[in-house]
Amino acid sequence: MSDCRFRYLELGGKLRRQRVAVAEPPPVARVSYRLAEIIGSFGSQLGQLNTPGGLTVDAEGSLYIADSRNHRLQKITPEGDVYGLGGPGQMVYPQDVAVDALRFIYVVEQGASRLQKFGPNGQFILSVGGPHARLQRFASPTGIWVDAYHQLYISDTDNNRVSSYTNTGRWQMDFHGPTPALSFARPQGVAVDSQGRIYVADTMHHRVVRLTPDGKLDMTLGRFGPGPGELAEPRGLAVDAADCLWVADSGNDRVQKFTPQGELLCCFPPAPSADLDLASPRGIAVDAAGSVYVSDSLNHRILRLELAGDDG
Repeated sequence: MSDCRFRYLELGGKLRRQRVAVAEPPPVARVSYRLAEIIGSFGSQLGQLNTPGGLTVDAEGSLYIADSRNHRLQKITPEGDVYGLGGPGQMVYPQDVAVDALRFIYVVEQGASRLQKFGPNGQFILSVGGPHARLQRFASPTGIWVDAYHQLYISDTDNNRVSSYTNTGRWQMDFHGPTPALSFARPQGVAVDSQGRIYVADTMHHRVVRLTPDGKLDMTLGRFGPGPGELAEPRGLAVDAADCLWVADSGNDRVQKFTPQGELLCCFPPAPSADLDLASPRGIAVDAAGSVYVSDSLNHRILRLELAGDDG
C-alpha cells in the first residue's frame, strides 16, 4: 500500500547459514546443548548484522532479529529468505521484537524511546511514545514480550519498571518491583509463562525476579557471580513450552536454563572455549521444536542451539 511507512525488502538469493559440528563438552547440569548453526556475520547488507539485540520466532519458524546498529529488523524464513524492515531514519536502535499469533510485529526502540506495531507484511499500524509524542511513555526500553492473550510487557529500562499494554497500545499497569527493597535497577528483559507469571531481568541487581500476574513477588533467581546458577547483568529472557526459563547471562558471556522451580538445568557454553566463546549475548528465543536462538551481540551473529542429550 502506498501509505505504508515501512516495507519488507527481499534480498535476492538465500542466506547461507554456517552449520557446525562441535565436540560436546561435559554438561553442567541435567541437560546439554550443542551449537548447531551460525546465522549471519558482521555487516550492513540484508543477512548481515551489527550488534543484534532481542529476537523471536513465529509459529511458522521465521526468525525475527532486532538488528540494533543497522536500525532495522530482519526476518529470516526457514527457507533462508531474508527481509528487512526499517532502516536509518525509520528506526533508532531497536532492541527487541515480539510477534503475536497473527504475526503482528512489535518492536521497542531504545534510541527513540517508543513502541511500534506493524502488520504481517510490514505495514505501519501504531506507535506509542517516541520523540514527537504528546506523552513520553518510555525511557530507553530494551525488552518486549507478547503473551498468549496478545498482551504486551515492556522493560522500560531507564524508568526502572516493566509496563503492560494491550495490543492496541493502551496502558494497563506498571511494575516497579514487588517491594521497595526489591525495586528494579535497569531491567532489560521480560518474559511471561503459561500461568501468567512475569519474569524480569533485573539487570543491575544481577538477578531475575518472577512476579505473579498482579505484581507480587513469586521467586528470585540468581545472585552476582560467575558460577553455575549465578548471573552478571542478565538481559534477554525466554520461556519455552515446558515453562523453563532461558536467561541471556550477558556479563558472563553465556546462556543458562532453569526449571520453573528455579533449578539450574544447563549453561551454554559449559566452560570458556575458543570455539564457542560468546560476547555479551543480549537476546534469546525458543522455537516450537525446542531449538534455542541466541543473539551473540558483539560477535554480530545468531547461534542456534539443539538439545544434545538428557542426563536425567
